[in-house]
Order: sequence, then C-alpha cells, then structure tokens
Amino acid sequence: MQPVGLPLSEFKSLWELLSIFIDVLDTHKALVQELCVLHHDVSINNIMIYDCDVPQVKPATVTVKKSLAMILTVERIQVGILHNGLLLDFDYVIDLDQNLPTICGDHTGTVPFMLAHILLDYKGSQMTHSTSDDLESLVYVLIWMCILYAGPATLHEDKHVTETILKSWVTVATDVDAMTLRVLKTYIKSWPSTITNEFTIYFQPVCSVVQKLLTEIHHWSATDNIENHYQALRNILVEGFGTVKEVSNWSPAQDVHGYGLLHHKGKHLPPWVTEGYDSNEAGLPQPAHHHCT
Repeated sequence: MQPVGLPLSEFKSLWELLSIFIDVLDTHKALVQELCVLHHDVSINNIMIYDCDVPQVKPATVTVKKSLAMILTVERIQVGILHNGLLLDFDYVIDLDQNLPTICGDHTGTVPFMLAHILLDYKGSQMTHSTSDDLESLVYVLIWMCILYAGPATLHEDKHVTETILKSWVTVATDVDAMTLRVLKTYIKSWPSTITNEFTIYFQPVCSVVQKLLTEIHHWSATDNIENHYQALRNILVEGFGTVKEVSNWSPAQDVHGYGLLHHKGKHLPPWVTEGYDSNEAGLPQPAHHHCT
C-alpha cells in the first residue's frame, strides 16, 4: 500500500509551503460551508503534501478571471515544483449547527495548536470550539514549522522543542501551564514580532506573512462573518505566495546551524517565556542574529 502523501515537513520551497496552507484553508472552508462539519483538530500531523496530477492546460484556455497566483500555482504543479496540501484525520470531526459555527465536545484539538480561550478549560468536556478556532490553529502550525525547521525537510541543529520559545506549547501538564500558554498566545497576537523574531534563517522571508496573519486573527470577534475570516487569511497567504523570495542556494550543508535566533532569548520575550529557556546548553555554537523585516 502506497502512502497517500508526504509529511508537511517534506516541503521543497517557501512557495510550496504557502501553497499547501492555501489548499488546506480552501479545503477547510469547503468542509464547513458545503458539508457543515468542523475538522476540530488542525495540527501539524494532520496536514500532508499531496502529489496531485494536474492536466496540462494551453495558455489560451486560461481565463483572465484567474488570479496570477492561481495561474502560477497550476504551472508550478505541472512541472513538479509544487504539490497540493491535504487535510486528513477526521476522527474528531463534528457536525456544525448551520446557524452557529461552534461545537462543544470532549476533544478540542492538539495542545500546541489550541486557542488561548480553549486553554482555559483544555481538559473540560464542554469547551466551545468554533470555525475560527480551527483557522487560528492553522496559523500556529505555520509558526511551528518556521521555528523548528532550518529548511525543507531539515530540523534545525538545536532541534528539541523545549529549547525554543515553543517550550510552553508542549509542556502543558497543569492548569498553571495552560494559563501560561494562554497568556503567551494572546501576547503574540498583539506583538507578532515576539514569535517571528525566533524564526530560523530560512523562514525570514515569511516573517511578514505570519505577522499579518497574527494581527488579523487578533481583531476577530465571535460576531464576525466567518466568510470574512477565510478571505482575510487567504488574501494574506496568496499575497505572500506571490511576493516571497526564496533563500537562494539553501541547503542543510550550507546552513548547519539553521536554528537561527535562539541565543537571543531575552530580547523580545515576555518574562513568563524566558524561564528555563536556554539555547546555550550543550555548548552549541551560535549564529549571527537576523531580525525579521
């Protein structure tokens, strides 16, 4: 039996990574609006890369109504540069009330990608989980990639998550831990550079994309039209797809210490993050610091 796709970490370029997130966003929208179901567990392990077969299209058949980003996506898929994103694992999918895009249940997602308000009662049985919560989880998956990976299919040298700003994302064992993570996730939506300044060198070109995504979700409210949420995130991702510049000639051999920014542990971090945060353990050599622009 052949695997249906590749892990998200096997992306080959920033273009491909952003195109995958656009695909997953579109898939999620179709599930909600056409099938009235909520995935309910958007996480890094539930997104894969799908090698799809797109038929060749003659230039004359491409209508002017298609966006430039869409045309470029199709062309790059055809020549093998890009692949599609695949949202999988529907074990926790739940039917939505057509008049209220929220659900209550005993599973509210994977802890590192949970929302701030869900973390208030992450072990509870009746925590409300909305469509917008799934979309915010998608942003957290992208952040996870940008901090823990040095580049395509390559974890950074200092790869253990507990030695990064993401430590509090994976060490939720008590209500205090949950509250700490809740405060951090609320904070980064107000001050996106707190998190993007920790991106590894390869992911510097997408700092502005993630900052815009975090700023956007910071202004969401429960009374918003969910269609506006989908469109806002998609616009940001498509803009990034069309403008992002790849890191030229990147390879693991040329970026041995691709963990990038971890040695500047206190410069942009709130006090509750810095405790126990040390990238100098084990005597690791430290690269030059690069701020997001």
